[in-house]
Amino acid sequence: MPTNAEQARLLAKNSTDCSFLLTHLVRQDDGRTNKEAREILESILDISHAPSSPTLNASATGWYGSASSAYIFNPNTGALDGAINNRAVCFTESTLSGLKAHRDLFKVKYGLAFDRDLLFNKGANPCLNIRESIMRSTTTFNGDPYPRSIYNFIPTRLQPFVNIITDSFDATHEREWRYPGDLQFSWDEVKFIFCPESAFSIFEVAQTNAQPCLFDLAWLDRV
Repeated sequence: MPTNAEQARLLAKNSTDCSFLLTHLVRQDDGRTNKEAREILESILDISHAPSSPTLNASATGWYGSASSAYIFNPNTGALDGAINNRAVCFTESTLSGLKAHRDLFKVKYGLAFDRDLLFNKGANPCLNIRESIMRSTTTFNGDPYPRSIYNFIPTRLQPFVNIITDSFDATHEREWRYPGDLQFSWDEVKFIFCPESAFSIFEVAQTNAQPCLFDLAWLDRV
């Protein structure tokens, strides 16, 4: 059933599995220590400088982040010599209760969350999760003597958002959004700063009138 933007927003508001938050988490399932994770969040918020310049730095993401051998169509040259555009900042569109699964799986204690509409208006977009069988359809281009995989022809502006679902990779559970490039923001644009209660005294410097909210992800056990 088609819905307009107002109807879609009302449906999301009244659905317990929908969220208006986009959350960036500092993963620790790779052996990162609590101190290292805390320092990463301090750096993101730039709390040691005045005036501060909070920034989430982009990294190589998605299928194009790992497909260094992919050939990209360049409309300026008409050849497959285009640059790969894969740098983005990742977020999960999870409810507060839904973040518990991410916390447990990725051993997360630190992160921050923004209003979804705010990041959408800045240029964030849901990821495109596409079956490998669709992406690996083939076509012949400009009289090539052999077919090429269709994923080489994804438009450049879409490349930061592309995930390919395979037997060894499926990120659909993350309800992932991305922002292409580095994301600069201000403290008053942050809704939540996630950190242990013991670190509240460090991150409260980013608050004005108790905003953004400091929230210990351990509290999710009470949700």
